[in-house]
Amino acid sequence: MRKITKEEVKVAESHTMWAIDIHKRNERFDDDSNWWPFIQNINDMLDRFSMLESKIEALGNTIGEVDGKIKNLRKILIKLEYIDDRFIF
Repeated sequence: MRKITKEEVKVAESHTMWAIDIHKRNERFDDDSNWWPFIQNINDMLDRFSMLESKIEALGNTIGEVDGKIKNLRKILIKLEYIDDRFIF
């Protein structure tokens, strides 16, 4: 079984707290004249989406960096004749 890291626990707790706040505001939304909880929930969701978007972008950058390092390593190994470039695609 895989151990859960501290970072995973922190992310899960932050998501749980965020969801609890949304649910509490929804409970207060009982009147048609009071739109504040709904608007606040939408703003919180948009903030959360932008945070997730930035994390996904950072992961994409990291993947791009690793891909570049692998290609560079491949070129070095071919140049040092440790591997033959005919067999690598």
